[in-house]
Amino acid sequence: MQRRRTSEDLPLNEPTYLRVKRAIIADLADGGFVPGTHLTIETLTSRYKVSHMPIREALRQLEGEGILISIAHRGFRIEAITEGYIRNIYDIRVGIESMLARRAVELASKDDIENIRAMHEDLNVLIRSAKPMVASRENIAFHERIYSIADNPEAETILEGRTRVVRTVADSLGGYHPDIVEDVIREHEAMVAAFERRDPAAAGQAVFDHVTAARDRLLANMASHEGFAKDADAAPFQASNG
Repeated sequence: MQRRRTSEDLPLNEPTYLRVKRAIIADLADGGFVPGTHLTIETLTSRYKVSHMPIREALRQLEGEGILISIAHRGFRIEAITEGYIRNIYDIRVGIESMLARRAVELASKDDIENIRAMHEDLNVLIRSAKPMVASRENIAFHERIYSIADNPEAETILEGRTRVVRTVADSLGGYHPDIVEDVIREHEAMVAAFERRDPAAAGQAVFDHVTAARDRLLANMASHEGFAKDADAAPFQASNG
């Protein structure tokens, strides 16, 4: 059974607009919203009991991520989050993240590598802690720390802009499920070990394997939820073996 997030899972300082984004995606996952649903600021303000400002920011970001379509003077329409959309985003992720990992190994200092190892060990504790939202936030920091070493802010900007929505979808479905925890830790360990060996090719391959596995885990999870699986305009979900 899916573990739904609780208020204890959420970072205390998380902006309200991010909570609204998660709520909209969660409602899509649960069938509260279906593709084609018309949303307005007023209806969402009433639904989520927050002011207009965070609603506007959440809608603006979801529009930029392709989940909402703006309708002139009428609000927004929800688009389907399909298997094809998720695969396309992960194709972008795996290419950019593998490249950044290879470059980061080439540029990493001894202190960088020690810091990555420490972050990895701390993250392992959080992933095993049954607080998936907190672990998800620290997982993002772990990956960003690695990629920042590559000194390619343009690539990082592209990556961030196209991966926000898949993170939101994954978090809305419960984040780290108990049955995947050790797999994720092993995948991260392969990445860190490649840094410690100073092996750019191994680091790139470890990131490729990790991102591909993350894609397949997300697709399998989405396939079991009505809001994603029943898209009349898309082929049925088929989680590949990567």
